Amino acid sequence: MKASRTRRTAPLLTALLAGAGLAAAACGGGAGSAPVNAPPGSPHTAAEKTATLNWLAKTNQMWAKDDFAALDQVTTGEMHAIYQHEQQQAKTAKNTSRPAFQLTSLSITIPCQNSGSAIFVAYGDTDAFTLGQGMQPVAMVFQRAGGTWKLAAAVHYPSGGAAWPALCRQRPATTAPAVLAPDSYTPDLARVLTRAMTGAHTTTVTASPFAVNGFLSGSGSVNGQAATWIRQDRRAGVSFTGHFAPAPDPTFALPLADGRGYWLIGFLTQTSTHSSPSGLRKTSWPDSSPIATPRPAVVHHETDTYITTYTALDPLRSTGATVALDGFFGWPLTAIAS
Repeated sequence: MKASRTRRTAPLLTALLAGAGLAAAACGGGAGSAPVNAPPGSPHTAAEKTATLNWLAKTNQMWAKDDFAALDQVTTGEMHAIYQHEQQQAKTAKNTSRPAFQLTSLSITIPCQNSGSAIFVAYGDTDAFTLGQGMQPVAMVFQRAGGTWKLAAAVHYPSGGAAWPALCRQRPATTAPAVLAPDSYTPDLARVLTRAMTGAHTTTVTASPFAVNGFLSGSGSVNGQAATWIRQDRRAGVSFTGHFAPAPDPTFALPLADGRGYWLIGFLTQTSTHSSPSGLRKTSWPDSSPIATPRPAVVHHETDTYITTYTALDPLRSTGATVALDGFFGWPLTAIAS
């Protein structure tokens, strides 16, 4: 597998990774204390822990040996798309000795599920999604598909150090309507984030039905970062634009404890574009984003695409509250300079 092209890392607009390439964990397991602020674990999770470690073992084969034979056995949805991309990248990669990544403090929660889909969430501390550049708390969503458990999504620790949402673990789960229906989540979020990519100030009206929190307000927000980059690029005669679109994978809506609503996990694609009519002969854009390789001697245009996951707390409609974004994961897919 390949881990070569370095891209700028930013917490919201781009993937939270050091570069393109798929990391994997080799060993670790269910022993040890729970990860930081993990919600209560479920009893009788031996099968789920075994499935998580099976994913680690199979992914390690891909990482160490470029052996993707088990790709369809251990991934689905967003993660399947990421693995397929990395399988293509691996065809041109040179094998090198890679130390095993770690997964510690594994904790399993089996959320209430009123629908027919079978899901569990594995919480743990790992460097699997940072390419060995540090341990991070993550939540990994596994879905039963084709008779086996497969990794469908991963989410970084909630923004601001808040605890992971406590999920319903005892039926019945709430059936009360929430502010957002699952099939409305990613279209509405794509609309709000695309506007934020213009750098425009976000108000309660333009953010609706989402809360104006750190994802949509402040220097580290989507619009805050975009405004800075647009300003830096414009001074040098370069334009920066971007937009989001719903990915084809359906949104997960996991019931929260005490019937308080749902934890939404949705998937979007992000596209960012730099354009320079006069062309650049440098290795980075004025906003410090590195220009993709391979590249021509004079670069006029670059398009980057990412697959992203955004999570949110979706309260019951009866509360009159707004939907609060609380987590993110992203992975770079393509970067083309011309």
